[in-house]
Amino acid sequence: MVSLLAIAVACMGAQPAIAACDNVLPEQGMAAAQERRDITPADLVRLRDIGFPDVVSGKVSPFAFSPDGRLIAFVVTRAEPTDNTICSALVVAPLDGKSVEGKGRARVLDIGGALPFSRGVYRGLFIKSGISALITPAWSPDGKSIAYRKNVGGVVQVYRVNVDGSGGGAATRSETEIEDFSWSPDGSQVTYLARPGELESRRRTEEAGRSGWLYDSSVLPNESLDPRAWVEDIPLKAFTVDLATGAARAATEDERLRVVPAPPTGTFYELGTRSSDGAEALTKRLNVNPDADQRLWVRLAGNREKACTHAECTGRIVQAWWDAAGNSLVFLRRQGWNREEWALYRWAPGSDKLSLIVRTFDALTGCIRAGEQLVCGRENSITPRRVVVIDLVSGRSRTIFDPNPEFNQFRLGKVRRLRWTNDRGLGAWGDLVLPPGYDGKSRLPLVITQYHSQGFLRGGTGDDYPVFPLAAKGFAVLSFERPPTVSSITPGVADWDEALAVQFKDWAERRSLFSSLDRGIDTAIATGFVDPGRIGITGLSDGASTVEFALVNSRRFAAAAMSTCCDDMLSSMVLGGFAWGEHNIKIGLPPSVDNDRDYWRPVSFSVNARKIDTPILMQLADRETLLALPAFGALREAGKPTEMFVYPDEYHDKWQPAHRLAVYQRGIDWFSYWLQGTRDPDPAKQDQYARWDGLRALRDKALAVNLP
Repeated sequence: MVSLLAIAVACMGAQPAIAACDNVLPEQGMAAAQERRDITPADLVRLRDIGFPDVVSGKVSPFAFSPDGRLIAFVVTRAEPTDNTICSALVVAPLDGKSVEGKGRARVLDIGGALPFSRGVYRGLFIKSGISALITPAWSPDGKSIAYRKNVGGVVQVYRVNVDGSGGGAATRSETEIEDFSWSPDGSQVTYLARPGELESRRRTEEAGRSGWLYDSSVLPNESLDPRAWVEDIPLKAFTVDLATGAARAATEDERLRVVPAPPTGTFYELGTRSSDGAEALTKRLNVNPDADQRLWVRLAGNREKACTHAECTGRIVQAWWDAAGNSLVFLRRQGWNREEWALYRWAPGSDKLSLIVRTFDALTGCIRAGEQLVCGRENSITPRRVVVIDLVSGRSRTIFDPNPEFNQFRLGKVRRLRWTNDRGLGAWGDLVLPPGYDGKSRLPLVITQYHSQGFLRGGTGDDYPVFPLAAKGFAVLSFERPPTVSSITPGVADWDEALAVQFKDWAERRSLFSSLDRGIDTAIATGFVDPGRIGITGLSDGASTVEFALVNSRRFAAAAMSTCCDDMLSSMVLGGFAWGEHNIKIGLPPSVDNDRDYWRPVSFSVNARKIDTPILMQLADRETLLALPAFGALREAGKPTEMFVYPDEYHDKWQPAHRLAVYQRGIDWFSYWLQGTRDPDPAKQDQYARWDGLRALRDKALAVNLP
């Protein structure tokens, strides 16, 4: 489910400076030389990443094999909050984990700054969320060089690097961002995709500004007041560059199809893998619901299609790979309680034999196959992502690269998986994290992070509320994994618009989510570790919508922190722009002109400001602050304990390391103040506590008025 705020993600911004990158790769033996200690917010900000920081399941991968299958290439990123920079490095490592030609187990071939931002298409317009794009290196056919997308002089180019370490340079000179590319079979050319129409679009916008911009559906006022180009008006175009001469030309259709294959036809979805004789792996939904489970199929020679009828062949099929002979198919499936498990199976279509290879609670992401091995990112609640090789015969896993070996020095509390169902029978779960050294006797204040709890527990979705540093300060933390959507179990739903209409009708999805959260809190309290009178809640995007609904409909929360705000009549219908407002009307929300306060009463802060007593901290991107003003203004007018911080040049997900650290630290201070009654003695924070003392007086006054 995508909340109203999740739809309104932000766009465009400056690129960060390049960091020194002295420690982009870990030093050998660094973990063994340090004593164990509690983890700090700064430690978490500096964590090295490969691929998307959050767990994203699908066939996209950050890894690439060399043509001879001996080496694997990937990009590592590391943030430094001290100087607010991000470093990236193109790295190669041997598949066998051994030293390569005396040069170590992993080598840096190229250094860069922050990765390009990913951007999605929402209601016909491009919107950036602040999340880095997935960068997958591509080896040249002869294995002597690697190309990858890199920011060069403010524009994303194809950058080619020599594997022998002799350097590299930009292979393209595009005036607009390159979104994808592919080598030619002989390695002499690169075909790439870009949107040259963006230049003319920017020129027209600047020219139109001389006489005033027309305010229409292309304007996203919460971000900026300049009109955006419609995606259909700036299509992707393919170009081919000769690497010897640097000359570029329009690509042929065959060249373009090497970068973007033709889309599938019919009711099947391709898993992107073909056997040596052309057999394809496919999935097909079990019904018309866009969120329905899938079944695994194959399309064999002569277009003969065959379904895998084993129960294990339905559900969430993530990826699939044929063996070299094309006789069996290995596939990755999400399964178990609310899909908490990851499992690898082997299916032989000829004999219809199915066998289990491995089953784990560890997240397996970005997997690619080399013979009878898979290379994957692997992580769990207490272990950040590593690069592993999984033997497809035995199921055994070994690590070939650990980007964060020093993480072993941190003392982490115990993590308990809790499971429950909500009032609709939908399964949910959460990871209850306890402080290091906790004796199990005292009742702890609880902080909730949302809305996914998959893989390493960093800071919840959006990474703003640091799970283990909070636990190190004496909190229990419940990392909440949301249940399936109500629309996924509603008969007759045929597309995503219909699914959203079901979710927003009488706020059905918000009610389902709150029921899951409420019962999850009860489950945590039943462990005997949690003080029911000291519960805090956090959230970004859909998680922030859950915070809003929870505070309107419950009085069990003693403090809250939000990174986006809010589902509200003006925010959702006007301040996000015409395109968003018209879409919301289409799925059943009342237009703002109706002033339908009864519709918004179950969820809106602005409608319910006088009844909200919970202290609320808002830590917002500047591009999204406008959406929060109706709620924040109403709470302030009602004399409620609310404080807002605005972070400049930020997006839906914050990308700047200094901001990440500030959000982490302020969140810990906030919950320490309200749930533990403690203060950081740092002199620089005393003004903060003076303000919060004033908020406490407001809260106490409101509570006194509301006493029976």
